Amino acid sequence: MVAALSAAGTFAAMAPPWFGHHGPRGWNFHLFLVALAIAAAASVFFARRITSGLTRLRDAVERFDLRDPAPRVPVEGDDEVAALARAFNRMADRLEADERARRQLFADVAHELRHPVAVLRGRLEAMQDGAVPTDGEQVLRLQDTVIGLGRLVGDLRDLSLADVGRLSLDLGPVDLGALIADLCENFEPVAAHRRIALRTDVGPGLPPVTADADRLRQVLVNLLSNALQYTPEGGAVTIRVAVEAASAGDRVAGGAARGAVTIEVADTGPGIAAEHLAHVFDRFYRTDPARGRATGGSGLGLAIVRSLVALHGGTVAVRSRPGEGSRFTVRLPLEPARRGPRA
Repeated sequence: MVAALSAAGTFAAMAPPWFGHHGPRGWNFHLFLVALAIAAAASVFFARRITSGLTRLRDAVERFDLRDPAPRVPVEGDDEVAALARAFNRMADRLEADERARRQLFADVAHELRHPVAVLRGRLEAMQDGAVPTDGEQVLRLQDTVIGLGRLVGDLRDLSLADVGRLSLDLGPVDLGALIADLCENFEPVAAHRRIALRTDVGPGLPPVTADADRLRQVLVNLLSNALQYTPEGGAVTIRVAVEAASAGDRVAGGAARGAVTIEVADTGPGIAAEHLAHVFDRFYRTDPARGRATGGSGLGLAIVRSLVALHGGTVAVRSRPGEGSRFTVRLPLEPARRGPRA
């Protein structure tokens, strides 16, 4: 309105001299009234435009309910109100996606728990009815089911702690060569039973990596278990470790460049189709649901791998094609830029 009045004043000042010699108050006064009316009309127009946008935003906030699709606000123009509306819509998109993920997680957890609980209940009822003998073999089967339940609960706990940055890390120097040799020794009987060659390619003089030894072992156990599970008889699983030179863009807190180590777990299994590659690290995701459940997999192993590697400041990636096997590559800095959070 101030701008409109200023323009009106300028217009009146530029009027011809004879404009001011007609009427009792002169034409200047009439021009001022006209300019004032125009300014008032413009002010009302812009005020309604601003208040209408804010009113729509207020109504959307009042209707906001995560149980239903979040409302969106129409975006008009490119002013501050439009920017606020766009920010609200982005927030609504994120909240709606998080709510869908939360509901899906609850459904997946309930689904995963239903099967082992039903197995426990069925076997216990059969033992009570005398249909199944209460002997050591049956007790061991029940124990296996309980262990599987405990593993599922532990995996969910680790993931929830990692999500909120509360998963404990006990960082220290880790000898990767010794760790991989120990893991291969433990997995060798399983590989031999399935006639799978378990190979390592770890060069000499490998520097220690600063990591949580137990969590790093958990990462490698999950990757090796998956590789052995999906590699057919007569196939091979190979673990390769290589050191990357330090780069100028990869530095520790003190400013010194740091190197990185890559750990690759490759198998000669059936491979993963392209449409599944983007989801293999998602929780409860299985490329073959029936096979995963039959072998006791919960669909959480690779999600835990991604979370634990991220806590160490590293990355994990997969390359695979149907019929050509899969390669999971973990990249870890030799010296993390920042220590992981502690519970």
